Amino acid sequence: MKKITYDDVVALSQLTEQSDLEFKKTTGQLERGMETLCAFLNGRGGKVLFGITDSGEVLGQEVTDNTRKDIANAICRIEPQPEIQISYIQLPGSNKQVIALAVEDTEYERPFTYKGRPYHRIESVTATMPQ
Repeated sequence: MKKITYDDVVALSQLTEQSDLEFKKTTGQLERGMETLCAFLNGRGGKVLFGITDSGEVLGQEVTDNTRKDIANAICRIEPQPEIQISYIQLPGSNKQVIALAVEDTEYERPFTYKGRPYHRIESVTATMPQ
């Protein structure tokens, strides 16, 4: 999996949210972001970017040790444990970063759950997966 760069962030922010791309303004929306990441694992893979608004404005956020711990703890709640690429992309001239969580298609390990619930993605909507 290719590491996400600042140029990738700029290019992705020009797109709209879709079946494999989700924007979250901050990690204050970490729970919803992790549900979406779980849905991507149950689909064809995708990227969740924290620090970008729904309209594609790149704001970034300050990343502390607690931010990193919160992300790590949330990832531990996904089962089975997936391979997730975590990138912290520094915004030029700022102390803020965009956090990118990316997963590839993992068809052979499905279904994935987050906090015991499976999720799936339909267009740009994340929903609990029906039985």
